[in-house]
Amino acid sequence: MTEEKYTPEIIWQMFAESKKEANKLNEQMEKMFAAADKRFAETERIIKENSAETERMIKENSAETERMIKENSAETERVIKENSDETNKKIKELTRNIGGISDSNGLMAHQTICNTLAKDMKFAEIEFDDMIQKQKKHSKKLNLKGEYDVILENGDTIALIEIKYKFKKTDLEKLATTQVDSFRKLFPKYSNYKIILGIGGISFEDDVEEEAKENGIGVIKIINDKVEYFTDKIKIY
Repeated sequence: MTEEKYTPEIIWQMFAESKKEANKLNEQMEKMFAAADKRFAETERIIKENSAETERMIKENSAETERMIKENSAETERVIKENSDETNKKIKELTRNIGGISDSNGLMAHQTICNTLAKDMKFAEIEFDDMIQKQKKHSKKLNLKGEYDVILENGDTIALIEIKYKFKKTDLEKLATTQVDSFRKLFPKYSNYKIILGIGGISFEDDVEEEAKENGIGVIKIINDKVEYFTDKIKIY
């Protein structure tokens, strides 16, 4: 084998070719980097555009959502108000109807008991000459008002009878205290009369009947189609 000799000319030629090859490689790498930079810049541009579009869409959607929420809220408030007004209207009608029924029942109790008293003109085994219904009096001088369902009178005795559809404890207490005192002041001509008391009704709160009897107040009770008296413990007030 013949050994190849590297002369200065050959070495220079090889160096020149290597340099040429290196320059070519550098140019290719620069083109690659330039293309990469271009692609990166394009990607960055697209990202920014997409980000701006996304922000715009989010803002639009947010504004639309807020608008829809406000509209729905206003509609909800309107419906709630309408329902509330309708409910209040029905409650008022129901209350008025209940009040009407209560008034009718009270009137029925009053008429039933008064008719029985007017027929017998007797209460607690005492006979009476006159009966006054729904007596009202207002004294400006005394600054006093009084209302009495039934007053029975016979010359020396007065019977004050209060009638309710359902008799309550407060009604009983008022009759035994306030109403007796007011009656004596409002009707001084009866100041020397004996006064007896009675309560009448269709139903009574718990213990009202017993408390009335214990306090010497007569009880008139409507049972089915009959009117019954419980006056054995009655006392003079």
